[in-house]
Amino acid sequence: MSFITDAVKYYAAEPHQDDAWEALWASLPVSTQEEFKEAYRASPPPPEPSGQLITAEVFSQLTGYAAELFTQQEVDDCNKLLAVTGFDQDIEATCMLMANILHETCNLKFLKELADGWAYEYRSDLGNTQAGDGPRYKGAGVLQLTGRHNYSRLAAAIGDPRIMEGVDYVAETYPFRSAETWIHENRLLECAQQKGFDAVCVRINGGWNGYEDRKAKYKICREVLL
Repeated sequence: MSFITDAVKYYAAEPHQDDAWEALWASLPVSTQEEFKEAYRASPPPPEPSGQLITAEVFSQLTGYAAELFTQQEVDDCNKLLAVTGFDQDIEATCMLMANILHETCNLKFLKELADGWAYEYRSDLGNTQAGDGPRYKGAGVLQLTGRHNYSRLAAAIGDPRIMEGVDYVAETYPFRSAETWIHENRLLECAQQKGFDAVCVRINGGWNGYEDRKAKYKICREVLL
């Protein structure tokens, strides 16, 4: 039955194929027709679309890294961030955000601050009032959530007290949603929609550091997502 299976593989309901298919089907013995029908009914249904803007394959296209390197947790958390901040309703704005995220993380390679965090020890402006707060609450996630105060606000917003365990838990569990409170409070979606890409870069970075790389990544994001 391999010949008819091959025919199905290349059949695309084109007008010139219809007559050929009908002729082929009519030439088959009833036993072969029934065998094919049974096999067709037993075939697994095609996968349903995920309904998610971001997938591991999209991460691969954005970064150049293999899709297998990205966890489902990272994929799900990214989509959740886009949903809770409203970015999923504006793909152009999402491209602006993702371009900056890709720059800040070296293409999603670093989801924790590389420094040890001791420079933040007893930084009252970050709410680091207890011994060890500096390294425990150093930068985590795609926009570097930093400091006991900011961790506690995220814990309240998400409703997960385990966030106060520190950087490792946040980077692994909320690599993207760690930026949720900052994005809301800085009205980043509104900034993207009303002022555009350059304004988003400045709001995230505070200046023009890495602008050319951000712009190059913005181009990639538009090619992949739009």
